[in-house]
Parts: sequence; structure tokens; C-alpha cells
Amino acid sequence: MNERKVLIASGGTGGHIFPSIVFGQNLQAEGANVKWLCGSRELEREIYASLGIEPVILPLEGSPLGTRSITKIFGRIIDVFRAIFMTRKFINSFKPDEIFLFGGYVSFAPLIIAKLKKIPVTLHEQNAVAGKVTRLASKWGVKIITGWPECEGIKDFDYFGIPVREPVRLARDEALKTLGVNVPAGAKIVGIAGGSLGSGPLSEILKKTADLCGEYEFVFLSSKEKKDDGNKHFILPQWDMNPFYSVCDLLVCRAGGSTLAEVLKWGIPAVVIAWPGAADNHQMKNANEFVKLSKNSRTFDENDKPENLAEIIRKIIPSS
Repeated sequence: MNERKVLIASGGTGGHIFPSIVFGQNLQAEGANVKWLCGSRELEREIYASLGIEPVILPLEGSPLGTRSITKIFGRIIDVFRAIFMTRKFINSFKPDEIFLFGGYVSFAPLIIAKLKKIPVTLHEQNAVAGKVTRLASKWGVKIITGWPECEGIKDFDYFGIPVREPVRLARDEALKTLGVNVPAGAKIVGIAGGSLGSGPLSEILKKTADLCGEYEFVFLSSKEKKDDGNKHFILPQWDMNPFYSVCDLLVCRAGGSTLAEVLKWGIPAVVIAWPGAADNHQMKNANEFVKLSKNSRTFDENDKPENLAEIIRKIIPSS
């Protein structure tokens, strides 16, 4: 019996990469030979390396449509052509039986080659608004599977959900020790997840909220340094999220599709703050889909007052 060969294209951010890895590892468990394609950003290399995976790295650092710099636009266009030729060469040698794309600019080159060589191809869209490559693939008749029941921008798709890592729940004391956080026994813990939540005006709103909610302990993930300030505990970025999720009674997070899918899997109530700069406002659409599926979660506008966020937190998880 011939071994099933599967090529997965996934890069750009962890929101694309982590679901593709979970999906690919499930295929490996079924006996498939799986290879990954990714871009050349340092973050992408770090994520794959942290999981012991050696992907084929394409010379791509971003989409030509993702910058206003004329120099970068032309440079990225050249990179796209280089990536197409490199992808074609790899596909000719690996000879995959099927290709799975996880969206973003990294998916464009393998999409082109898959269509030219008539290799079965499926694209997974993690957001509730279809990205540019997803919309193109849909117009070309590619099968689209989605992470949410609704996906704005395309008509024909199958709802699949977002593959996420299985939760490994740790005992509270063990998880706190792993994170290096000391909190009073029995205290309710609010987790603040996401690097973009830790800087700028929003960071000040979150810190002010913690000051207003002295009856809770706040753990800020992805801080630049580990430190404690009253009921505010700042910890470094974590590749293994199990200890962090294990201590959270409530989570405050951005509305990336993969993050929200993990939170749903863990069953943690959340306050979701959509990033206003997301393309096509897709984070707000993700947040709305998440709130529909979650039992006890809310959205919050980052331009709102910390007093209102404090009120939301108290309504979701009373301190006593």
C-alpha cells in the first residue's frame, strides 16, 4: 500500500501555523507522510522549531499588498515568483497526493502550482472573513473549509472548525509554579493574552482595569520582562499554553481565529478585544462568531473606559 503524501502550506503568523500543525500531526497519526511549507519570518521558524518540525522555507516575508513601500512591493513581487519556482521544484520531487493550504500569502505559490499540476487542493480559512488568497481560491473552484459557521466574502464552503491542540489541564498549584506566579489561595485569576495587548494605550487601560479590580489577580502574558506589581503579574511569552490556560478563570484576548478556537476548546469565558487594524475588520467578525458559541463571553472596544471593562469582568466571574 502506497504511503499517502500530504503537503501543507502555512506561515505568516501562529494563527495560521498552529492549526496546520495540529491538522498535519493528526494526518501523521493516520500514517501520512506530511511536509510543511512556510515563509521566512523569524517567528515562523521559531514556531516550527519549538515543535520539532523542519518546514521547507519559501523566500517570503510578507504580501506585496501588505506594505505601502514601493521598494518592498517590488521586492515582495520578486519573492513571490521565486517562491512559485521553489514550490514547483519541491512539489516535483515530493509528489504530494494532495495539498492543504492554511491561508495567507504563503498559500499563493502552492495554490498556483496545485492548479497547474491538477493536484487536489483544499484551503482552510481560520477567520470569519475570507482573506484575499481564500477568495481567489474560491473563484478558482478550490474546496474551502472554514473555522466558523459563517465566512464573509465567499459563498461555497464547508464548516470544519479550527484544529487546535488538545488541552492538558494542570493542577492550579503546578501551573502557577510553572509560570513562576504567586497569588493568594482561592483568588480568581484574569489572564491577559496576546503581545499586542501589552503595549500602547490599550495596555494602560488593562493595567488600570487591574487596579480597579483589586479583588482579582491579573496575569499578563507576553511581557518583555517578568515582574510583579501588586495584583498584576507579568510573565514572558509561552510556547506551551497549558499552564497559562490552566490558571485562568477568565481570559482577555484579541480575536485571532486560532486563539478563540483554543479558548472555546478550554471552555474559558473571555472578554474579546478585536484589533481594529485587522484586514476587512475580520477580528470583529471572529469575536462575534465566538460570542455566539461561547456560554459566557463578551466583546470590549479598546477605546472604551477601564471602568466598563472592570464591570464586565465582575459580571462574568464574580469574585465571591
